[in-house]
Amino acid sequence: MKIEKFKRNRNGSYTLFLENQEELTVYEEVILKYELLLSKKLDDKKKETILLENAFWETYYQGLKVIEKRAKTKKELKEDLKKKGYLPENIDQTIQKLEEQKYLDDLRYADSYVNNQMLTTSWGPLKIKNMLLQKGVEEDLVNQALLAYTEELEREKLEKKVTKMITSNRTKSPTFLKQKIKQTTLSEGYHFNILQEVLENVSFQDDKALREREYNKLKRRLERKYSGEELERQIKMKLYQKGFTNQNE
Repeated sequence: MKIEKFKRNRNGSYTLFLENQEELTVYEEVILKYELLLSKKLDDKKKETILLENAFWETYYQGLKVIEKRAKTKKELKEDLKKKGYLPENIDQTIQKLEEQKYLDDLRYADSYVNNQMLTTSWGPLKIKNMLLQKGVEEDLVNQALLAYTEELEREKLEKKVTKMITSNRTKSPTFLKQKIKQTTLSEGYHFNILQEVLENVSFQDDKALREREYNKLKRRLERKYSGEELERQIKMKLYQKGFTNQNE
């Protein structure tokens, strides 16, 4: 079968126009390997081989396009290409080639991810680790990247966070506030032992003063609906909900 003419496309591929009116889009690597622009001949067996190889290059260039737009882990890229319908063997070969060319590097991705999260979020190391594991980065690579998140830095971030939560508190008892701090910081991925150290070295506002202020505020609000013993009962219930267990005035 004769190749009557060809046209070079913007993405580096060529459109081949065959004598039977068929058109084939083939990537440059395949063109060069089989010298199609020189021989200008194509039999059925050769065509089948070319199409199989071309399917890989189509997968490869799609993978390259994806990671040029946004960095991906191997797992993420594999899932993206799978959703687009590419063959598993071509996906695996694409990922291998992109790794060899250093376009795809899970350690580099993890390093960048850790640094970005440290700078832009309030996340602790455990949450960052969990996110990277979900993205398919191997645990040893995650641990290596997390060396940048030192205990000193974690303690410093926790101290700032805890201090801010204490100074902004106007209604909660120290007991209730400690529980809230633990819940918040542990959910954000901080280590429990470091949090305990920080909590042991910070001062909470006076419980009696906080209770008195909250008592007065609740009384002003609730006395519109209640009076006498019922008013006191409602105030005590609200105070208890906020962690004030000492009900003595």
